[in-house]
Amino acid sequence: MQGYFITGTDTNVGKTVVTACLANLFKNRGENVGVMKPIETGVDPDCSSSANSDAKFLIEVTGVQDALEDVCPYRFKTPASPYQAARVEGKELYPKKILEKFRALQSKHSMMLVEGIGGLLVPITRRYNVTDLALQMNLPLIIVSRIQIGILNHTLLTINAARQHGLEVAGVILNPIHEEELDTIQEEQGSLIEELSDTPVLGTCPYIHDVSSEGIIQNLAALQKQFHQI
Repeated sequence: MQGYFITGTDTNVGKTVVTACLANLFKNRGENVGVMKPIETGVDPDCSSSANSDAKFLIEVTGVQDALEDVCPYRFKTPASPYQAARVEGKELYPKKILEKFRALQSKHSMMLVEGIGGLLVPITRRYNVTDLALQMNLPLIIVSRIQIGILNHTLLTINAARQHGLEVAGVILNPIHEEELDTIQEEQGSLIEELSDTPVLGTCPYIHDVSSEGIIQNLAALQKQFHQI
């Protein structure tokens, strides 16, 4: 089974945009791509759109025909970790349900891209976190790291945590948070990550002005050049 579990060094590092870019890249290569955002928080299930829902955005930009409740089995209004959000809202969260939805999607697609929530140690239940979910899905990990001061510490901590838990790390994708050209220090971050962790940097996501299916397609040439290792 081909696919990747996309995690981040933190929240708001650009996992959704990177997942959408990878999905369109693989589609352009002829893959039947499926996407999944197992849990999202901070989204009102009764009032959401692709502008504020990662799951709806991934469905829209990839053009998959899978139902929202399959792509994203759990959606919470409270902006917190899944465990805390479910507790605040008085709801139960069952990893088994997520895995059942994943297996169903996996049977329909040749390539699965699963976007995690936050970082690897974010709790889903009291005794089950994002690392456990990635392990049970048995997908290699892609770590998304934003280009800024602190990238080395955050990325190396995530790589170490992944390896300690037995996860296969396919590599790191760097994501710029601003359009400006990188300075000398920022340019060196990728090579330092490789040197210090023996983990490949798979590329740097281009800064995309129009974060939509059209905007991503317009950047396919740059994505193919950047992500040729994947």
